[in-house]
Amino acid sequence: MAMLGAAALSACASTPVPAPRTWVGGDPARLAADQAACHKETDDIDAGQANGYSDSRYGVASALAEAIDRDDPLTNHRGEARVAAFQTCMGDKGWRPG
Repeated sequence: MAMLGAAALSACASTPVPAPRTWVGGDPARLAADQAACHKETDDIDAGQANGYSDSRYGVASALAEAIDRDDPLTNHRGEARVAAFQTCMGDKGWRPG
């Protein structure tokens, strides 16, 4: 799943891509709860904090966003890192973009 997050982040490195608005594959009765849980878990991810790199699920996205920020200092990529982490979290819960 970490690679999915990295792929999502690298794919949107040049053009910001918002999180999917629809999700499929999970229990529709749990969608709102799963989204809330994933937002709570990933909204505080900060690509500038080294301790975020050690997270087994989101560390790759954090490290990649920090590296991209060094190469492209005029654009803040933390939003893309959070989107990638959110998508990884939703994937862990059985959802995929629809």
